[in-house]
Amino acid sequence: ENCDGVFANSPLNTDDDNDGYTENQGDCDDTNSSIHPGAAEVCNGKDDDCDAQTDEGVINTYYMDQDSDGYGDQAQPIQACSAPAGYVSNSSDCNPSDAEINPAATEVCNGKDDNCDVQIDEGVIVSFYLDADQDGYGDLASSVTGCAAPAGYVSDSTDCNDSIVSVNP
Repeated sequence: ENCDGVFANSPLNTDDDNDGYTENQGDCDDTNSSIHPGAAEVCNGKDDDCDAQTDEGVINTYYMDQDSDGYGDQAQPIQACSAPAGYVSNSSDCNPSDAEINPAATEVCNGKDDNCDVQIDEGVIVSFYLDADQDGYGDLASSVTGCAAPAGYVSDSTDCNDSIVSVNP
C-alpha cells in the first residue's frame, strides 16, 4: 500500500509469537516470544536480542580445579555460562596439583610456599641459639634460623655465660 515492498498480509509482517516484533522489525525467531530485538541476553546458546551474537556479556571464565581445593589453575581457563564440574571462578592456585597448597592454606615449615604468597616458610622459621654448656639457655651471639632446633641449640637466648653450666638465668 505504501510502496515499501512489505505486504500487510506477508508472513514477514505478522507477529506469530506476540512479542511485539515481526520478522520485518528484526525478530530473529518469531516462534519464541522471549527472543526479539531489545530482549535481555541470557546464557542459553541462543541469540536472545537478535544482534547476531550468542550469549554475549553473560559468559564467564572458569578455571580447572584439578586438586579440588577450591582454587583454579590460571593456565586452564574455559568460558561457560556456569561453572562446569571441576571448575571454579578464581585462578589463584599456585600449585594446582596439590590440595594442601592454596591461598587459604596455613604456612608450615616445609620448604614450600603453602599459601601462594610467593614466600617460603614465612612466619614459621624461628631463631635458635647455641647452648654450648647444655644448661637449656643459649647464647644470643650464636644463632641459626630454621623450623626446628638443630642439635645443641635452644629457643632461649638468655645465657650470659654459655661456657659454665651453673651460670644461667
